[in-house]
Amino acid sequence: MEEVSLLVLATQYMFWVGFVGMAAGTLYFLVERNSLSPEYRSTATVAALVTFVAAIHYYFMKDAVGTQGLISEISNFPTEIRYIDWLVTTPLLLVKFPLLLGLKNKAGKILLIHLIVADIIMIVAGYLGETSINQAGGFTQFGLWTFVIGTLAWIYIIYLLFTNVTKAAENKPAPIKKALLNMRLFILIGWAIYPIGYAVTLVSSGIEVQLVRELIYNFADLTNKVGFGLVAFFAVKTMSKMK
Repeated sequence: MEEVSLLVLATQYMFWVGFVGMAAGTLYFLVERNSLSPEYRSTATVAALVTFVAAIHYYFMKDAVGTQGLISEISNFPTEIRYIDWLVTTPLLLVKFPLLLGLKNKAGKILLIHLIVADIIMIVAGYLGETSINQAGGFTQFGLWTFVIGTLAWIYIIYLLFTNVTKAAENKPAPIKKALLNMRLFILIGWAIYPIGYAVTLVSSGIEVQLVRELIYNFADLTNKVGFGLVAFFAVKTMSKMK
C-alpha cells in the first residue's frame, strides 16, 4: 500500500512538473520571439502555442489523482482533457515542418493536410480505445483494434517525414536541415513513448497501471512539446544570427 501511495504522489508531482515546464516553455518562446528575424518568428509563436495549450490542460489535470493522495480518484481521471490537448497540440507540432521548410506551394499544403489528417485519426483512435479500456477496467478487443489503427496512422506520419520532408530539407541551410532531421526523431522516438503508455493498460489492469500510464504520458509530453519546440527555435535563432 505504501508503494501505491508513493506512485500516487509521484503522479501528482509529475503533473505539477508538466504544468510548470509547459508554462516556462511558453514564457521563454514569447520572450525570445523578437530576437528572431521576422520571417522566423512564426516558429516561436507556434512553439509557444503548443506549450500554452498544454499548460492550460495540465493545470486542470494536476489534481486529477487527488490532492490528498487518494488513489480512488484516478478512476475519474479526465481522459477527455488529455485528448483535447493532443488534438490541438500535435497538429501544431507537425505544422513546424512546413514552416521550417518554407513550403507555401501546393505540395507543402498537400503534405500538411496528409500529416494533420493522419494525426487526427491517430488521436481519435487513441481516445476511443482508451475510453473503452477505462470503462472495462482492462483489455478490450476494441481497444486493441483502435491501438492498431492509431499506430498505423503514426507510422504513416513517420513515412511522410522520412521521405517528403527529408527530400525537401536537402537544399536547406545547415541549421534548418539539422533541426528538421532531429525533429523527425522526436516523432519517431519521442512519440513512441505514447503507445507504450497505452499498451500497459492493454496487457495489465488496475488503478496502479492507470497511474503508470499517466506518468508515461506526462514524461512524453514534456519531452515532445518543450524539447521539440527548443530544437526548432534554436535552428531559426542560428539562422537569424547569420543574417
